[in-house]
Amino acid sequence: MKIIICGAGEVGKTLAQHLSKENHDITVIDQSQENIKKVLETLDVNTFIGAGSQPSILQKAGAKNAEMLIAVTQSDEVNMIACEVASAQFNIPLKVARIRDQDYLNPDYQGLFSKNQISVDLIISPELEAAEAIRRRLIAPGAFDIIPFAEKKIVLLGIKIEKDCPLINNTIKNISSSFTDLKMSIVSLLRKDSIIIPSNDDKIKIGDSVYVVADTEHLNRVMIAFGHEETKANSVIIAGGGNIGVALAKRLEESKFGAKTRLIELNKERAETVSMDLKDTMIINGNSLDPGILNEAKISETETIIPVTNQDEVNILTSLLAKKQGCKKTITLINDLSYTSMLEPLGIDVVLSPKTITVSRILSYIRKGKIRQVYSLKEGEGEVIEADAIETSTIVNKKIKDLKLPYGVKIGAIFKKDNDVVIASDNIMIESGDRVVLFSLSKMIKKVEKLFSVTFGF
Repeated sequence: MKIIICGAGEVGKTLAQHLSKENHDITVIDQSQENIKKVLETLDVNTFIGAGSQPSILQKAGAKNAEMLIAVTQSDEVNMIACEVASAQFNIPLKVARIRDQDYLNPDYQGLFSKNQISVDLIISPELEAAEAIRRRLIAPGAFDIIPFAEKKIVLLGIKIEKDCPLINNTIKNISSSFTDLKMSIVSLLRKDSIIIPSNDDKIKIGDSVYVVADTEHLNRVMIAFGHEETKANSVIIAGGGNIGVALAKRLEESKFGAKTRLIELNKERAETVSMDLKDTMIINGNSLDPGILNEAKISETETIIPVTNQDEVNILTSLLAKKQGCKKTITLINDLSYTSMLEPLGIDVVLSPKTITVSRILSYIRKGKIRQVYSLKEGEGEVIEADAIETSTIVNKKIKDLKLPYGVKIGAIFKKDNDVVIASDNIMIESGDRVVLFSLSKMIKKVEKLFSVTFGF
């Protein structure tokens, strides 16, 4: 597929990296010569310096033959215009735009993005995506990642193996035999920056990040099995009244989450504006790095603090200060992923990256066909995929042990036509109409395509 990416920032560059590995024909456009230089230092892709919203630049980039345009520049307006020009002038069938300004996303103006107005097929709002990701993590306090699949009947859990985990040094086989009535499957391990697809003889070790596919009804039991018996937070502090902070507070209010929510905002005018938008959230005007403000927010009685300001350093220091003053858990927003490796030793529980979430969401959209959902792990090195088993697929009417799955691919669970969730095992038969949730290394995507007799794309 020929894809044009407008914007060579972190998101654009990361998308180009993943998609070029899959043999897509990628062209990157950016107005910054320095950004383009960084792309060319690491990737073998086509590049053009200029504005992606200009017809002449798009024409030079090969828009006439492009099948998709992804606009992820720093300007919402440039992204929107690029999509409209791509549609009106070059008939590019699929357009994706990153939109940050919440005014454009107001439900009152939902007709703005349509074929008769601004032609955008998928709108990505990193702020809204991040807010929803945080809300999910609050549901399972012991998990650093939680993603629903198969109409929320199956869940992917990311669980950090800490020293009090009762499963340390147990093999995958022993864990399965010890919890025969628990619908869960360990599909991958992250250990010292490496992804491991566990065999029956592999052991769980301290420091591992374990990804588990489970029946959603068994979520709490799975967490307990891994030594996490934390209850849902009764009190939450959000540090930062920007788009993410406000969107999160609104979602907690609308979902009747039930926790006492306080929001700290430094800017007085912004705090006053936010207070009018939120009904059940206490707004505190002040600096989250001020111990007095944290005391006013009752930090010592708070289960979870969520710093989501625009400054990584403020978010990190707020988390550390809150922990020192008695807060039990932190969920910290980080834009610069170079900080990630140093945060866990400091005691920061969950790190959230809008860039990673945005890339995962776009990759999920690109890999459509018979693919219902894709979630990227570790900067896209591995992916959890939900795919339909169609009649023509080579996996249909076969037991899992007979599939001869390549290394790097592991089936976790199957959502049956009768709405039953079945955890993968050797003798399970895959039938037409089943929805299969599996883990795959990115480099094995082409082989997964052949298994399902589909192309992950358009």
